[in-house]
Amino acid sequence: MVSSSFLALEAVVRQDERLIARCLLRRGKYIIGQERKNEIVVDAESISGRHARLTVASDEHLFLEDLGSANGTFVDGCAIEASTPITLESEIMVGDARLTFQRGGLPASAFRHLPEDFLRASRYALGDVIIEGRTSTIFEARDTVLQRRVALKVLHRASQENEAQVLAFIRENQIVAQLAHCGILPVYDFGLDAEIGLYSATRFIEGESLGSLLTGMAANGEAPHATLHSLLAIFLKACDTVAFAHACGVVHGCLHPEAIVFGRFGEVFVDHWGTARIGEPRDEEKTRLQAVETAAPPPISRCLAPEQAADVDEINARADVFALGAILFRILTLRNFNNGESEEEIVAETLHSTSSPAEALAASPPPAHIPGGVLPERLAAICAGALSFNREERFSTAHDLKLEIAHWLEQAADGGANASKKRSSLFSRR
Repeated sequence: MVSSSFLALEAVVRQDERLIARCLLRRGKYIIGQERKNEIVVDAESISGRHARLTVASDEHLFLEDLGSANGTFVDGCAIEASTPITLESEIMVGDARLTFQRGGLPASAFRHLPEDFLRASRYALGDVIIEGRTSTIFEARDTVLQRRVALKVLHRASQENEAQVLAFIRENQIVAQLAHCGILPVYDFGLDAEIGLYSATRFIEGESLGSLLTGMAANGEAPHATLHSLLAIFLKACDTVAFAHACGVVHGCLHPEAIVFGRFGEVFVDHWGTARIGEPRDEEKTRLQAVETAAPPPISRCLAPEQAADVDEINARADVFALGAILFRILTLRNFNNGESEEEIVAETLHSTSSPAEALAASPPPAHIPGGVLPERLAAICAGALSFNREERFSTAHDLKLEIAHWLEQAADGGANASKKRSSLFSRR
């Protein structure tokens, strides 16, 4: 049974990220300070004996006043004295300690984006760790109700206290759940568990990322692990998935080889939708995106489009086309189009590249998996077109890019007589 107090509103006080006080809140008044008779006892040098008073009329009506403290009480950066209305999102400092509000280990404000029955009874038995990420861990798990294996993504406890990371996790699952496509792992379940915290359950697959495959091929160039045609088959399926997302008004925004996963039976999935954007975001969506990106900036990959590196807010499908072009470049050369090591170097090279895509493709001999040791001219032209630094000159959608690659494969299968011809009706850059 889950404790009835698990989702109760809670005041949490931290100093330098160290927890120093917490208190379950009901309607009423709470004195904050060092004195032991206070409702919220905060043992810190910057806190007075009776520092401030928190009044809870309801979750939507909270008030805070300073009680003549030595080091002040601040709401959203402004010092207060008299009773002041606050919200669950308010930035509150009591002396040099930070006061926040939580429910079930999550920022209380996050529940405005969740249904009332979001808390779930535990139904998953955790197994081995599949991936340990920056903000979450993915476990192999067993759904004890449906008796099936799932991949369970659990947000780290520290991340669950970060409102931006919680909102990003919510957004990712809400977006993915709306993209019903065979190339996107379906979200089976999404909820809050009293034991493991905030989680999502998706289909479990035994597979490998395209990135790890290409890395292995580059390290063992004399014995390629895959043929050019099999790699392009994976790439085409990834393009199909991205094209579907574009048709739904969703831009992925962070495509790279590690985000493309293929299974043992020909399945290909595009993952890592945490930075996806839905069409033209509404004002409230823009505000939420800005909050997410400020507190938890997305990772910088070597497939970053120039307009993203320049901090252009309104990226479109052509940013994903550029990223797909960078993935295709790696398939054809086993090299990265962008050779930056740190995020700063990646951004700098993206904005100030010294060579064109065509020059980069010809910079070294083709790897062993390229038939005949000669990079097909048409494939090179398609890749260079997707990597154009001017986004208006790229393919307009992932679908257009996919059609060009599919056409080349058809011609190559017919003997290659026309594989170098330009398919002018489809190679459109609108």
